[in-house]
Amino acid sequence: MDKIKAILKKMEASAPAAFLALCLLSFGLLIPRLGFYMDDWPYVFYANLKGIDSLREMLVYDSRPNAAWLYISAFRLLGFSPAAWHIFALLMRFATVTAFWLFLRSMWPEQKREVAAASLLFAVFPFFMLQPFAVGSTHHWFGFVAFNASLYLMTLSIQSGAPRKWLYAIPALTLEAAHLFTSEYFAGLELIRSIILWILISRVETGFGKKITRAFFNWLPYLLILASFFYWRIIVYQNPEGVTRNEPAILNQLLTEPFGAILFLLNAFISDTVSVFTLGWAKAFDASLLDIASPFAQFKLAVCALTFALINYYLRNFSPQPDAPPADWRRGPITLAVFALMTGGLPIWFIGRTIVDSKNLLSASRFGIPATFGAALLTFLLAEFFVSDRNKRNILLAFLLAASVNFHLDNTKEFQYSWEKQQRFMRQLTWRAPAIEPGTAILTDQEVMGMMGEYAVSFSINTTYQISDLETTPPYWYFPFAYVNPNVDDLLQGAPLEYEKLTMQFNGNSGQMLLVDFNPELKRCLWILQPQDVNLRLVSDDARRLSAGSDISLIGQAAGDAPNPPEEIYGKADTESWCYYFEKADLARQYGQWDEIVRLWNEAQAVGERPDNGFEYIPFIEGFGQTGDWEQAKEKTKFANRITAGLEPSLCGAMDRLAKSAPESQEKNETIKGLKEDLDCSSYQ
Repeated sequence: MDKIKAILKKMEASAPAAFLALCLLSFGLLIPRLGFYMDDWPYVFYANLKGIDSLREMLVYDSRPNAAWLYISAFRLLGFSPAAWHIFALLMRFATVTAFWLFLRSMWPEQKREVAAASLLFAVFPFFMLQPFAVGSTHHWFGFVAFNASLYLMTLSIQSGAPRKWLYAIPALTLEAAHLFTSEYFAGLELIRSIILWILISRVETGFGKKITRAFFNWLPYLLILASFFYWRIIVYQNPEGVTRNEPAILNQLLTEPFGAILFLLNAFISDTVSVFTLGWAKAFDASLLDIASPFAQFKLAVCALTFALINYYLRNFSPQPDAPPADWRRGPITLAVFALMTGGLPIWFIGRTIVDSKNLLSASRFGIPATFGAALLTFLLAEFFVSDRNKRNILLAFLLAASVNFHLDNTKEFQYSWEKQQRFMRQLTWRAPAIEPGTAILTDQEVMGMMGEYAVSFSINTTYQISDLETTPPYWYFPFAYVNPNVDDLLQGAPLEYEKLTMQFNGNSGQMLLVDFNPELKRCLWILQPQDVNLRLVSDDARRLSAGSDISLIGQAAGDAPNPPEEIYGKADTESWCYYFEKADLARQYGQWDEIVRLWNEAQAVGERPDNGFEYIPFIEGFGQTGDWEQAKEKTKFANRITAGLEPSLCGAMDRLAKSAPESQEKNETIKGLKEDLDCSSYQ
């Protein structure tokens, strides 16, 4: 124990270890269960199907042409393993925090505990919710770590004499250019260099004029790079034809209608700053932390308790300072924090967007990532100001960090469940539809996967089917009905279904569509509906009506090996699950392969699998009826009706189909007649 305390008292050695431990507790524990999500999928789709070098063209259409080097290098290093990407994202966050700490330590070297504590809060400040976007957030983390490292090196250059000064200044300038021209997110924060330089130079200069002059000339090289970036971004760079992404509308308005633009910027600063300070903490202190009914809740509470204990122990054993910090030492960091909040959102505000006006606050949390620089620092300073006792300060900070861990674990759990649904959806889709006619639109009555969106699901579907020779027309696209056209009649009569994303353009029609129902929450497999399901009571009214236009003849049986979702992305599929047997049986029913259905049932029974929903008995009911095993058909019909309410119309439909096409026999007629009477099928004619 004494050795541990001795290590903890060595600030320079222990702080990065504390940052890494906190990052692991917040973001690392669920990594094995995470995958790819919304903004990850365009990168995965292009790199996987069109080759890693195709990211150059993709990023031109994403208005970040200079980020190609970063993503190409990362894909060549990490491949397509979700776990590798999530570990990489965690390490990038850790590097960002470490660079932040190095910068603060170089600014206020005497305040060792305060700098470490502020950095701990920065590591897990509860606002940015897209850490699980491991691929799509790569440019965010590269930009942030490069920016913080540049500030650190700039500070060292100011504190050093020539020629050593330039040994720090040149890499600082290089990192500034690298983060600006790779991603625009931290361009606004570049303005805080003026405050940093003023604080540093004020310590060695006395005259106001000398301070201003020296600060300006030290800032000038960095200011020229920033000006070069804005000149390139606004004047030189032109989006591809038809792409209007990230146009600086408010920046242009400053030249034509300055009052309106300034009013917008002022309102954006106030509203977004309030959002950054309140939205995350409100979720962090959610009462669900005290709900220990579920195993995950118990796990989360244990992790938060461990975080509290470790942080409190770490801070209590921190090397005490010989003298208390001067009362006015906070003036500099408070000024820096407030100015960071004022400037961090400028790149987003200049294009006319704000956090509070965004429809999707989860996705919009990326807009606030630069502001966490100032928000974390200011939150720490306020906590220190209002609590004077050192031990109480440690307890308060440990409590805030434990609440932040709670926020991130809750958030990550949502992503974990989304990935589980994606895995199930893609596997079951390929089992049921091993080949689909190109140009097919895949519809659901509502969006079925969180943390995704229609374009992300579309990219994942096409990646799953491993489309070859892909140019600019993907063969499949996903449309949630609610986002397409709320008029079912229009879709049934034939309406265009079109979508354009980056270089991809899908031009389809509702006359060529498959309707999918996917509700694993209800213990159901993926169902591809068809016209015979217009009376299925287990789906929404819209889905029932739309099933009349779902054309399962678009589904083919794969020539050769059936497609499997890439194992490097999705992991190994479990083909001894009930949904595997159901999907394969439904496909066999489509092609009249009745003996195959019986074989699949027997195989499922051998491994102990059976359905939780009566609808999933229907392919097997028809299979046993078509092969003359009417005892099995009768038994499964009665059992299906018993376990699932409202299934009578669908079971009656199955009886009608068997009456028309099953081989004739007296047993057939008697069984169907008896079952139709039991089901009261005359009521559903």
